[in-house]
Amino acid sequence: MLDFDPTLCRNESEVESKLIVSYLLPELGYYPHTWYQEVTFGNIRLDFLAFAVRVLPFTFDGSAPPSLIMEAKSPTQKLDRHEYQLKRYLRSLSISYGLLTNGKELRIYERTGKNVQINFQCNGNEISLRIEEIKRLIGRDYLQEKRSRAQVPSPNSLQKRRTDVKVIAVYHNKGGVGKTTVSVNLAAALRQQD
Repeated sequence: MLDFDPTLCRNESEVESKLIVSYLLPELGYYPHTWYQEVTFGNIRLDFLAFAVRVLPFTFDGSAPPSLIMEAKSPTQKLDRHEYQLKRYLRSLSISYGLLTNGKELRIYERTGKNVQINFQCNGNEISLRIEEIKRLIGRDYLQEKRSRAQVPSPNSLQKRRTDVKVIAVYHNKGGVGKTTVSVNLAAALRQQD
C-alpha cells in the first residue's frame, strides 16, 4: 500500500476517494461489504458508515455493533466548523466512533454515553506514519475484538428487534444517480401500504 499524500486532495470528492476509499478503509481492514457511502437516516446524511461486525437489522439503541462514521470535508474547510455536526451524529445514532478529515488534518472521536471526546489528531502528512496508531483506535480488527469482549445480547432480544425493523439500503458509489429519489419514493410507497 502506498503512503497517503495530502497534496493530492484538492476538494471534498478527492478527500473521499483518495484518502478514505483508497487509503484509510483498506488500511483499517474495512472492505466494500463492511462500509457504505452516503447513508441517510432521517435528516442525517453520513459520508461513510463502516461496521466492525455486520449485524442486520442495524439498530440505534446502544446495543448496535461497534461502528464508525467517517466525514470528509474540503481541504479549504476548517474541521472545527464541522465538529459539532459529527458529535451530533454520534449521539443521535448511538455510534461509538467518528473520523473527521479534510485531508490536511485527521481527527478521531469516541462517544461514551452522551459525552463525545476527541482521542486522536494528526496532520495529513502524518497519517501514513501513524496508521498503526489509528488502527488500534478504529481498525476493524480492534472493534471486532472490543465487541467480543462486550456482553452479547440474548437471542430473544435479537429476535424481537428483527421482527420490529426492516432495513433497506440504497447504495451507489457515484453521486447524482437518483439514490435520494429512489429512497424517498420507496419510503412513500411503503408508508401507503400501512
